[in-house]
Amino acid sequence: MLPTLIELGPLKIHSYGLMMATAFLLGVYLVRRECKRAGIDSDMIADLAFWTLLVGLLGSRVAHILLYRTEYSWQDPLGWIAFWRGGLVFQGALVAILFVYWYLRRKGLDFWTFADIAVCYIPLGHAIGRLGCFLNGCCYGERSGVPWAIPFRRVPFDLSQEPVGSPPYLDHCTRYGLSYWQDQWSFPVHPTQLYSAFGLLCIFAILILLRKKWMPFRGFVLPTYLFLYGVMRFIVEFFRGDHNPTHFGGHFSDQQVFCVLLMLVGIGLFWYLKMKHPGRGESPPHPPKTP
Repeated sequence: MLPTLIELGPLKIHSYGLMMATAFLLGVYLVRRECKRAGIDSDMIADLAFWTLLVGLLGSRVAHILLYRTEYSWQDPLGWIAFWRGGLVFQGALVAILFVYWYLRRKGLDFWTFADIAVCYIPLGHAIGRLGCFLNGCCYGERSGVPWAIPFRRVPFDLSQEPVGSPPYLDHCTRYGLSYWQDQWSFPVHPTQLYSAFGLLCIFAILILLRKKWMPFRGFVLPTYLFLYGVMRFIVEFFRGDHNPTHFGGHFSDQQVFCVLLMLVGIGLFWYLKMKHPGRGESPPHPPKTP
């Protein structure tokens, strides 16, 4: 775990923020490259990416605040917007899809054709972001005795200083009796951040392969992604230990309920688009050129 990569006086480079920035820049590069080949103005895509980033960050932060109200206080007003510390709920960022739909319609471009290009790279960027979660120590798993379980260290490691992290370490001190002044490591936990990163990379590979080899109709990538992500996240959630709110007698978390809805939306949207866009889609897609 390495939440802060570089610290030079007041300047701090957080691993979570760096991974998020890397994911965004790589995604923009890959999408612009494909759009240029397809005849879409790459400069317009850069503008779209900037505004989509802002909308996505806002949506994911608001979702985190709604789910984890006790983690925010007016005594720390910067904490409400300090997303570089962590505290983003990915599902909240999905509102950015609606913004992209509106933006492209305004520019006279087909949303579903563009989605077949761009959505493939969402799980790739998300996987990189999950590595940031791992370095930050958030989104951790339950205690486990499996050989690959990982303990997270105290932050700062010096026992003479007041602890401020890591999240699993602080949690285990509260729940399982570890001492802030004697113990420097949490109990081993499932590395759920790495489980998610692996699952997301698999989804990325599946989407690229299906788009290249199958492409049943225009727009199929988005509903396929929604369904696959819902399945993957639903499974990983069983191993999470960071107290996501639960329902149905504590058996399912808020995230799992949302994942079920996401899978249903994916299935419904897949059926709708198959009826609306009959016939085999093109691979790679070729949207109309911008004026």
